Amino acid sequence: MLRLATLLRRATGALATAMGIAAGWGFVVCAFFIAAEVLGRSILRVSTGSTVELSGYALAFGLSWGLAHALATRSHVRIDMLINRLPRPARVPLHLLSLLLLGVFVGFVAMGAWDLVDESLLFGATDISALRIPLAIPQGLWAGGLIVFLLLIALMLVENLLLALAGDAAQVERNLSSRSYTEEAEEALEALQEAEQTKA
Repeated sequence: MLRLATLLRRATGALATAMGIAAGWGFVVCAFFIAAEVLGRSILRVSTGSTVELSGYALAFGLSWGLAHALATRSHVRIDMLINRLPRPARVPLHLLSLLLLGVFVGFVAMGAWDLVDESLLFGATDISALRIPLAIPQGLWAGGLIVFLLLIALMLVENLLLALAGDAAQVERNLSSRSYTEEAEEALEALQEAEQTKA
């Protein structure tokens, strides 16, 4: 059971990584689009008339598509001054509880997002720009990111609950605790080494 949960969590984590990369490139494209729009308005006196809508879509789907990747890499901001002072037997249940509460919250948000997509499909809603994009498309991308985020939360909760029941509290801590300064420093050094190797 634990192996299956770990396998599914890793597969979803790989999907989350791909979605995070796509979200990052979406932000890059959005920045170029806004820059082109500003230059077009100021120099050529032309405008697409849809900058606000398209950049809003890119930001919304980029945000939701990056959530699962941030969870998989433990990049979400956490206030952990109190929990770090507790003994491990008390920390593990709190880590699991925080993940459960996050899942409940994201479940409600994902359900609301899916209902919004369903409503847009029902009424054939489009945006008010010249492109008349069906709202179900950007809303669906946004909802998809939230659903993958919720799926990853559920798989991580099952995996780490099984680890806790098996008595492997140390692994639960490695999976769910905030990243330490040492880990962040090691990641920065690895990125620096990769950059230097690329230049060479």
